[in-house]
Amino acid sequence: MVPIHTISTPLLPIPLSGTMNIKLIGLNGRYTHSTLSLFYLRQAFSSHLQAEISLWQYTINDNYFETLARISAGSADVICFSVYIWNSNRVAQLVMDVARISPTTRIILGGPEADAMARQYALPPVTLVLGEVEGLPQQFYTDLQQNKMAPHYEAEAHPSFSMPYQEEDFSGYLAHRHVYYESSRGCPYGCAYCLSASSKGVRHLELSQVKEELALIMASKPHTVRFIDRTFNTIPERALAIWNYLLTLGGDTCFHFEISPDRFSEEMFTFLARVPTGRFQFEIGLQSTTPAALAGVNRKTDMQQAIETIKRLSAAQNIHIHADLILGLPYETASTFANSCNDLFAAQPHYIQMGLLKILPDTPLQRKSEELELIHRHSPPYELLASPWLDHEKLAELYWLGECIEKLYNSHFFKPFFTYLARRQEKGFTFFQELMPCCVNHRLFERAATQDLMSQILADHASTRPDNALILEIMQYCWLASGRKKLPDHLPSMDLKKNRDSLFAIYPKELPGHYDRANRNHFFRKTVFAFFSAEVNQLSGHGTKGYLAFSQEQDNHSVLKRVKISAMPDIPIN
Repeated sequence: MVPIHTISTPLLPIPLSGTMNIKLIGLNGRYTHSTLSLFYLRQAFSSHLQAEISLWQYTINDNYFETLARISAGSADVICFSVYIWNSNRVAQLVMDVARISPTTRIILGGPEADAMARQYALPPVTLVLGEVEGLPQQFYTDLQQNKMAPHYEAEAHPSFSMPYQEEDFSGYLAHRHVYYESSRGCPYGCAYCLSASSKGVRHLELSQVKEELALIMASKPHTVRFIDRTFNTIPERALAIWNYLLTLGGDTCFHFEISPDRFSEEMFTFLARVPTGRFQFEIGLQSTTPAALAGVNRKTDMQQAIETIKRLSAAQNIHIHADLILGLPYETASTFANSCNDLFAAQPHYIQMGLLKILPDTPLQRKSEELELIHRHSPPYELLASPWLDHEKLAELYWLGECIEKLYNSHFFKPFFTYLARRQEKGFTFFQELMPCCVNHRLFERAATQDLMSQILADHASTRPDNALILEIMQYCWLASGRKKLPDHLPSMDLKKNRDSLFAIYPKELPGHYDRANRNHFFRKTVFAFFSAEVNQLSGHGTKGYLAFSQEQDNHSVLKRVKISAMPDIPIN
C-alpha cells in the first residue's frame, strides 16, 4: 500500500457526544445521474452504527463555493466522498477546503479513484476505504465510533450485496434522476485497461431477488433504469429471463444495459424483436476489430459474431445501440484503427463513440505502460498522449475525426444520409477523413454544432461528389424529417406551400390512414408535403417516387429522433 501524502496539520478529536452525524457526498457528471455508492454506504453504515445519515448529490459543473458551503454547513462529524476519475480533482479541492473550514470533521474517501487521488494530492489527514463497502471489517465501525481511525481500511473480497434503495428514495433522493442497479458484480473478461481486471469472476444475484428488487424500483415508475452490470448478458439465459420480467412490469421506463455482442442467442434476437421501441438501450464496447490490439489488452471477442449482432440489433430500429471504439490501444496503428472504424460504420449502430485510451492507475496496462512506451496524462482522466504506434500528431488527428463523427453521425439528424453511404459500401473512415477539411473551414470544432451548420458542411462536401444531386435530395429529406417546416438556403428550394395547396385541392374529404372529414383541415395545416425520387423514398422505406407527408408528431416506432412520415397515394381516392 502506497502511503497517503498528508500535510502536517494535526487532526483534532471529533466530539462524538450523542448521535453521530454523517454526510455522504457524490459529485455526478450531470444532474440526472445519481451516485449508487452513496446508497450502499448508507445501507452499510445504518446496519453498524447509530447515526444520522444524509445523502448529498451535486455535479462537477456546479458553482464551487455553493457546493462547498452546502457540504460544510451544519455540524457533520463525518463526511464521506465517492471518488472516480471524472470528479477526483473537484473532490480533492473540496477535501482540502472542508478540512480548513471544519478541522474536527473526519473525512473518508472511497471509490475506484480514491487511492490514486490520495497519492496525487497533499491532502489533510483522511481515511481511505479500499474495496466494496459491504466487505469492510467490523474494526472500521468500531474505530469510527471511538474516533481512532486508521489511515486506510481494506474490504474483504467478494462480499454479498443487495439493492440499497429504500422506498422513499424514489420520491426523494432519486426523483428526476436515473436509477442505477446491478444484478451482478464482476466481469468475465480481464481487459488490461480496466479496473475489473483485478477482480476475478462474476457474482450474480438470485433471479428471485432481482425480480423482487426490480418490482420495488418499478413501483415508482422511473424514467430510466441503468443496469451497471459489467456484462449483463454473461449468461444469456439469465439476461433473457430478466428482460422478459421487465416487460411484464409494463410502463414506459427505459432500461440501459452494457452487453457483449458475441454472447447472443437466436432466442434473444427473437425476444428483442418484440420489445417496444425506446424501452431498451444497449451499450456495446467493441473497442477494436484489430486482433493484435485486442490481444494486447487481453480482450477476447468473436469479432465476426460481434459485428453481425450490432448490424441485426441496429437494423431493427426498436433498441438504441451505442457502440464504442477505443483510440490508442497498444498495437493499434492509424491504418488498423481506420479498419476498426470502417467495420463499425458498416454495422450502422445509432451512436458511435471514439474515446481515447485511459491508462488507469492500478490496472495491468498501467503497470506495463513504461515497457510499452505509452505516454499519458498523470492526472485524471489519464488519457493517452502518444504511443509507439500513434505519435501525438496522428493521435490528435484521429481524435478530431472522432469529434467529427460525434457531432454529425451521432446527431441523428442525418441518419438516412449515413445509411445511404453504408448501402453503397463506402468506408466510413474515408468519408469522415475527406470531410474534415470542410469541417475545419466552417470552424465546426469552435462553434455550436447546430443542425444548420452541420447540414451546410455536408451539403458543401457533396458538391465535390458525382452523386451531388441525390445527396442534396437526401439532405432535404433529413431536414424535413427532423420536424423543420422550411428548408435552409444551402439546400435546393421546394415550394412547400404550393405542395400543400395543390394536395389540399385534389385529395378527397377522407383519406384512411391520414385523415377523416373532422380533422382534414388540421392535417393539411400541420403537415409538410414534399416530393421525392424513388431512390430517396426507397432509402427511407416509403416506396417509390411520390409525395411524403411530414407530420409534427414524434415517431414512436423508431429510436431515431424524427417526426411521423407517411407516403401519400399517387392517385387521389374519390
